[in-house]
Amino acid sequence: MTSRVIGSGIPQTTPCLTIIVIFSLLHYRCNWTGYETDKNNHGLKYNPFKSCIVPRPIAWITSRSEDGIHNCAPYSFFNGIAADPPMVMYATNGKQPMGGHKDTISNIRNNGEYVVNIVPYVAKNKMNETTAPFNPNESEIDFAKLRIIESKLISPPRLAISPIHMECKLYKILDLPTLENNEYNGMVLGHVVGIHIKDEVLDGGRVNLEKIKPLSRLGYLDYSVVDNIFEMHRPEGSPRPDEWKDK
Repeated sequence: MTSRVIGSGIPQTTPCLTIIVIFSLLHYRCNWTGYETDKNNHGLKYNPFKSCIVPRPIAWITSRSEDGIHNCAPYSFFNGIAADPPMVMYATNGKQPMGGHKDTISNIRNNGEYVVNIVPYVAKNKMNETTAPFNPNESEIDFAKLRIIESKLISPPRLAISPIHMECKLYKILDLPTLENNEYNGMVLGHVVGIHIKDEVLDGGRVNLEKIKPLSRLGYLDYSVVDNIFEMHRPEGSPRPDEWKDK
């Protein structure tokens, strides 16, 4: 795509190549919306932060109050943070609409136990019902008519509609900074002491996510479901991240 001027030895760009270069520059040039998070000066209708961290798995957490009331609430700032021993985290933000801390973290502070229930697609409406504001003496489980199963190692119950349960004991609560004096942000670190998986979602010794179709959180009021799965093999010599170790 280049030519030389006779006697000069200097390559000359042809008109065709010039057009391609200009088109490429125009094609890859874009504008950006940037802002300072402590000012939230993004100029958008809604805060975009949660839409930038997607998809987020949902921990449908069951806990128990000092009065024996069963609490249930979904949290999408949730993930696994270690495998051996298995550890999970979830974060609570803001405040209870009636004032004070949210029931889940209050219950965990009191007795140090909770269950992470994974949300299948078929439970999406039931999960959404448990996002409504309730007083501490009211049970979301009763309101949503959720059937519960007794846990094996801790006191809070498991949700029968969920195909995977993780019984957890509190490891640590980290208080996080807030921009509002009357709100509370905290991160709960938990040790998973027991896991229960329905046999119907196991295939060949593996959890079949296509059967579960776990729900995940996006931004705004949006959700997604895991229904498109593919496998990628690691380079030769790399260990499998989930390979069982014979101790």
